[in-house]
Amino acid sequence: VSKKVLDYHKSLPGYKVTPLHNYKALASKLGVNSIWIKDESKRFDLNAFKVLGSSFALARHILGERDQYSYEAAKSSGIPESVLVSATDGNHGFGLAHVGNLFGLKVKIFMPQGTEPERAERISRLGADVDVLDENYDECVQVAKRFAAQHQGLFVQDTALESDTEDELKIPLYIMQGYMSILQEAFEQEPELRPTHVFLQCGVGSFASSLAAFIVNKFRNEENPPVIIGVEPSQADCFFRSAQTGQFEIVEGEMNSIMAGLCCGVPSTMAFPIMRETISWFASCDDAISRRGMRIMACPLPGDPSIISGESGAVTLGFVYTLLKSDRHKYLRDAMKLN
Repeated sequence: VSKKVLDYHKSLPGYKVTPLHNYKALASKLGVNSIWIKDESKRFDLNAFKVLGSSFALARHILGERDQYSYEAAKSSGIPESVLVSATDGNHGFGLAHVGNLFGLKVKIFMPQGTEPERAERISRLGADVDVLDENYDECVQVAKRFAAQHQGLFVQDTALESDTEDELKIPLYIMQGYMSILQEAFEQEPELRPTHVFLQCGVGSFASSLAAFIVNKFRNEENPPVIIGVEPSQADCFFRSAQTGQFEIVEGEMNSIMAGLCCGVPSTMAFPIMRETISWFASCDDAISRRGMRIMACPLPGDPSIISGESGAVTLGFVYTLLKSDRHKYLRDAMKLN
């Protein structure tokens, strides 16, 4: 699946391979062989990877199951729905607005309380109609779902809900498949790349479960496959709590972490069983971890490239750095065999 998904993305206007960086100087300082970072800030000049999911989901919705997909085939086939509808903390809605422009479709976006005005404005500048609600992200998802049903819209959400019908579950699945392009592309860039540990941001779980499934499948015949670690903000650590209890846990209430893109308190019902089977560790991180990752990438050691990352994008590197530098976390390093 991942190969034909990437082939579709290559057919989109403006497609370019995003950088895959090896932070050799940082790796040497921290005592590991290498630290690879896939820089999705360059994806379609949108500063975010989320467009990979919504763009493929729309093509798959229009064209159905087939051996290959292309932007021209999808655009020329047309779509019965009148508007694309979603809830977002920022980047998913921004990507969907871009997709709407590519296909000449209207886009309606709902955003949660506490949304920075600039996040809403950048989506509006792409032509989407944006409403910021006095609700958290998970409530916004419900509002968007109802709006789509009432206005002949297509609900393009990167999470699956318990209330979803079999048809409604298709779009979250297609979005998850779209995210696989990131690693399909990475291993085309570095065919010999063989990571020992993979750190992924959780959110609702669609991104992390998609890439975790890709990694598990790719290295399924190896004696020591990569260890996969899911990372979350401490104010929205639903997978971390689920791992502690062994049950589906929900985080409710206000979530004001700087990692706004990861402030999702309800796991995707489609992602949850995949995460449970593929991810070995979950980390609940406070905002200081994210800030640390942002500083390291923005002002790297000599020889390592500079990356201007958002808060959600930086938390994984911040966590890796903290694990490897802090004596307090030696027991975790040993347990993870991160050495």
